[in-house]
Amino acid sequence: MKLPLVILGPKETCALALSLIAAADLSILFNIPVLRQTLVFVLLTFLPGFVLIQLLRVTINPLEKMLVLIGLSVSFLIFVPVVMNFVYPVLGIAHPISLIPIATTFSLILGVLSIVAYRRGAFDFRVTLGNLRTLTERILSPPVLVAALILMLGILGGLFMRVYLDSFLSLLSMLSIAAVVIVIALSRRVSPRYYPLFIVVIALALEYSHTLAMPNLFGSDVHYELYFADVVRTVGVWNPSYVISDVTLGDYYPMLSVTILPNIYSILLNVDNIPVIQLVVPFLFAFVPLGVYRLCETQFKFSARAAFLAAFFFVSFFGFFNELTRQQIAELFLVLAVLVMMNRRLEPTKSTVLVILFISSMVVSHYATSYIFLIYLAVLVIGSALLKRPKKQDERGSINVPIIALLTVCEALGWYIIASGGASYQSLVGVGAHTYHTFVVDLFSTKDAYVAAGVGGGTSSLSFTHVLARYWVIATEALIAIGVVATVWRRKTSRINKPLLLVVWASFCIMLVAIAVPGLGSALTPYRLYSLVLLFLAPCCVLGVEAIVNAASNLVNVKRDTVSKRNTVAPAAKRLTCVLLVCVLVPYFLFSYNFIFELAEHPQNYAFLPSQTQAARTIEYSDNNSWSYLAQTPVPTTSNAANKWLSSTMSTNSSIYTDHLRSAEIIAYGHTSPDLVKLLDLTNQNLSLKNAYFYLGAQNVQHQTVYLTVNYTQQQLPISSVLGLNGENLIYSNGLSEILYPA
Repeated sequence: MKLPLVILGPKETCALALSLIAAADLSILFNIPVLRQTLVFVLLTFLPGFVLIQLLRVTINPLEKMLVLIGLSVSFLIFVPVVMNFVYPVLGIAHPISLIPIATTFSLILGVLSIVAYRRGAFDFRVTLGNLRTLTERILSPPVLVAALILMLGILGGLFMRVYLDSFLSLLSMLSIAAVVIVIALSRRVSPRYYPLFIVVIALALEYSHTLAMPNLFGSDVHYELYFADVVRTVGVWNPSYVISDVTLGDYYPMLSVTILPNIYSILLNVDNIPVIQLVVPFLFAFVPLGVYRLCETQFKFSARAAFLAAFFFVSFFGFFNELTRQQIAELFLVLAVLVMMNRRLEPTKSTVLVILFISSMVVSHYATSYIFLIYLAVLVIGSALLKRPKKQDERGSINVPIIALLTVCEALGWYIIASGGASYQSLVGVGAHTYHTFVVDLFSTKDAYVAAGVGGGTSSLSFTHVLARYWVIATEALIAIGVVATVWRRKTSRINKPLLLVVWASFCIMLVAIAVPGLGSALTPYRLYSLVLLFLAPCCVLGVEAIVNAASNLVNVKRDTVSKRNTVAPAAKRLTCVLLVCVLVPYFLFSYNFIFELAEHPQNYAFLPSQTQAARTIEYSDNNSWSYLAQTPVPTTSNAANKWLSSTMSTNSSIYTDHLRSAEIIAYGHTSPDLVKLLDLTNQNLSLKNAYFYLGAQNVQHQTVYLTVNYTQQQLPISSVLGLNGENLIYSNGLSEILYPA
C-alpha cells in the first residue's frame, strides 16, 4: 500500500513556525509596509493558540479546535504583556508595553514553545498532498468564491461610504447575504461543510461595512475605550493605580481588552488604535457566532442548517455591530468557556485548564459580562442540586466546583479591587441602587428608549416601515419565548444538554427582568444585555418556529418521521419550518441593519446622482440620525481637528464644557483627561466661569442646540439659552466645530 506523500509534518511545522517568527521580526525591524501588518497579524492571531493546542494535545472537533485556537491566542496576548508589565520594571525596563520589549518577548516565548512542542512530539500536525489538492479544490469552489464576494462587498461598501458617501455597495452586500441565507435554508445546493465559512464571512462583512464607513469610530463608549488604550500606549506601561475621578469612566482602565489587547496589535503592526478597533477586534468577534453555531450543533442537537439559521439570527440583531470592544472580547471567552464546559469528550484535566483560562480572560476583559456569567454559574450549581442526577456519566459535562470558586475569587476578591481600587464595585452599587429605585417607582415602565422599542412602545411618531420593524422585533421575541417554554415543557424527552437548558432559562429570565426593571440595564445598556443573552436564546427562535409547526402538524395529523429517533416532524413540515424561518429572519435582518429604511428614505445615497458627490453634498449631522441610516451618529474629521487644536493650545488644568454627547470625542481625539471635561447644565449660564472653554461639535453648530439632561430627561435646548455667550467669545471655528472662551 502506497503511503500518502506528506507535505507538512512535525519537523516542517516547527520550521514553518520559526520562519514565521523570523519573517515577522524582520518586517518589524525594517518596517516593511503591508508585509509587516500581514505577517504580524497572522503571527499574533494564530500562532500562540496553535502552539498551545499542540502542547496541550487537545483532541476535539476541528471547528471547536479553531475556536479554542483563537481564544488561546487572545489570552496569550492579554496575559503575557501583563506579566511583562509587572516584571520588567523591576529589571530596569521602564516601558514594557512598547515595541522592543513586546517583540523580543513574544518571539522568544513562541520560538521556545515551538521547539519544546517539536521535541516532545506534540506537533502532531500533518498535511498530505491529497489534503493540499482537496484544499485547493475547495478554495476554488463556487461557495468559497461567493463567500469571498460577500466579504469584498462588505469591505468596499464601508469604504464607499467613507470616500464617496454612497451606500450602494453596502446595500448590495446585505442583499447578497440575504440571498445566501435563503439558498442555504431552502435548498441543498450548499454543502454543510461551508456553513461555518459563511457564518464568519457574513459577520465580517456586516462588521466592516459599518466600522469602515467613517474614518472615526461610531458611538460614545467606544471613544472612552480609545482614550484609555492610547493612555497606556503613550506611557508604555499599564499602571493599576491609575485613577479617574469619574467612577463610571474608572471602570474602563482595568479591562485589559481595552488597555492591553488593542495596544499589542497597534504597536507591533505600527498602526493607530483606531484601525485596530475597526479591523482586528471585529475579526476576533466574528468567531462568536461560529461558537453559537457549534453550540447549536453539539448541545441543542440541531441539524447543520438549523444551527446556521440560529447563528444568523444572532448576527442579525443590530447590537452585533454596535457592541463595544470589551464586550466583544468577553463574549468570545464566554462562548468558549461554555463550549469547553459542555464538551463531554474533552479530558477533564484539559477541560479544567481551558475553562479556567477562558474564565480568567473574560474576567479581565469585561466585568459586566463576568457578572452575568457568575449568575449562570450560580443557576447551574443550584439547578444541578435541585434536579435529579443523571444516570449516565456522559450526561454530566465538565462543570465542577473549582471553576466556580475560581471565578468567585477573581470577581469578589481579585482583579477589579486590585486594578481599579474597587471602582467597578462602586458602579455596581450605583446600579443596584438605581435598580431598586426603578423597581419601586418604574416597574414595567418603558421610559428607556431601547426597552420601549423592544416591547413595541413609542410608535406613534414613527413611519410605517419603522412601526413594522418594531413589531417584527416583537415577533422574534415571541418566538424565543415559545421556544424556551416548549423546551422546558419537553425537557424530559429533549436531547438538549440539561446544564445548557438551565443557562437558557436563566438568560430568558434575565431578559424579562431587564424589561420589567429597566434600571437593571444600566451596567449594560438594554440592547447590549439582550445581545449577550442572545448567545443562548438565538437557538430558541428556531425552536419556537419548530414548536409552532409541530403544533400545526398535530392539528392536521401530519405523519411523524419514524426513521429518526428524534421527535421531529415529517419532511414537508421540516421544509415549512425552514420557509417560516426565512420569512421571519431575513426581513428581521434587513430591518435591523437599516437596509429597508435606507432604501425607502435615502435614495440619494445609492442612486449615484451627479449632484450627490462628496464635494456637492452637505452632510447633516444630528444627535439621533444622520445623512445615512448606515452611518448613524458619525464623528466628523473636523471635530478631530478642533479637539487637537484645543488640547495643544489650552492652558494647563483648564476645564472644557460641552454636552454629554460631545464629551467622548473631546476625550478620545483631543487626548484630554476626563477630569478636565465638564458637562453643561442649566446653571452654567449663571456662572462666571474663568479659565474654561466651551466646545461645540458639528451637531451643535448645525442645529444651534445642545443636548442636556434636565430633570432626568434629555432635552435639546438653544445654545444661547444655555451658554449666554456671543460671537465675541469665539476663538476657533472650522465650519462644523467651534470653541468659545469667556472674555
